[in-house]
Amino acid sequence: MVLGPLFLSYGMIPSVMSGTNQYITLIASISVALQFAYQGQMLLPYAGLFGAITVVCAYIGIKGVTAYVKKSGKQSVITIILAFCLIVALLSLPLKYLLLDQSKAPKA
Repeated sequence: MVLGPLFLSYGMIPSVMSGTNQYITLIASISVALQFAYQGQMLLPYAGLFGAITVVCAYIGIKGVTAYVKKSGKQSVITIILAFCLIVALLSLPLKYLLLDQSKAPKA
């Protein structure tokens, strides 16, 4: 979340910035997954399911964004998508707890 805007402020091309962030995230995710597997706390069927879904969705997303960038020549769509994802992530946690609090509130 910090490196993306920092890379953009240094004038890095959005597609290179996105790839760099994805690589950093990949390394961090693999290390956490290995720690869970080593401790025996990973539910392998769910990990396989979510891994497969992630691979398919990433493939579709990459192909879609690449096609749009080739067609329009604008790489700003990558920045817009990243900003949208960050905003959704920022709002999702407080929204979850707000909804949980409302569901536990006594009904009058």
